[in-house]
Amino acid sequence: MKKALIVAFVLTAFAVAACAPVAPLPGVPTGECSAKGLGDMVGRYATPSLVNRAKRRAGASVARILRPGQVVTMEYLNGRLNVNVDEKNRVKSFTCG
Repeated sequence: MKKALIVAFVLTAFAVAACAPVAPLPGVPTGECSAKGLGDMVGRYATPSLVNRAKRRAGASVARILRPGQVVTMEYLNGRLNVNVDEKNRVKSFTCG
């Protein structure tokens, strides 16, 4: 009986420990996108390097370029940066989702 109680206690402790949140590593995108502070990139050409810099600065895990008239999916992804460009591939705005 005593042995069963100890086993139950140990298993419960492991289950509780497995549910504990893990802090993100420093410098790694958290997947929580914030387009604030990207205004200095508006008006520039949406090159791969600019999009990657914007993605890192926004904390996004993924980025996509949205062109005028392009058909896009409407699902909301918290960690996605949307780069809205004009016909000449210049950045008009950044949004998250």
